[in-house]
Amino acid sequence: MDDIKITADIEATDQLGMLVRRVQMEAPRTGDLRKQATQIVDGVDYLGCELKVIEVDGVSNAVQIRSKKVQGDTFIEIILRGGNFVSLERIGAPLHISKADYEKLISDLKNIF
Repeated sequence: MDDIKITADIEATDQLGMLVRRVQMEAPRTGDLRKQATQIVDGVDYLGCELKVIEVDGVSNAVQIRSKKVQGDTFIEIILRGGNFVSLERIGAPLHISKADYEKLISDLKNIF
C-alpha cells in the first residue's frame, strides 16, 4: 500500500486530536467506484455524521458522498474519481477528529483501493 499518495491539509493538532480540512489519496491502480462508495458509506461511521451517496456520474466516472444531515453550514463531502482517487473535506469548518480516528480514517480510505 506504500504506492498510495496521501495529501492532508491539517489546521491544528495536539496530543489527542486534530483539525483536518482535507485528505486526498491517489492510487496507481483503479477499483470499482460503486464498491468503493459502499465501503465508505458503510464503514466510515465515526465522523459524527451518517454518510450517503448523493450522485453517481457515469460520464465523468465519479461519485459524490455527503453527510446525510448538515450541521449549520458544515458538512462532510467525499469525492471518488476514476476508481483511483478519493478526497474527503469538511466544508464550512475543519473536522475535529481524534488521532486514533484519523489513523482509522486513513486506513479505511487506503483499503478501498
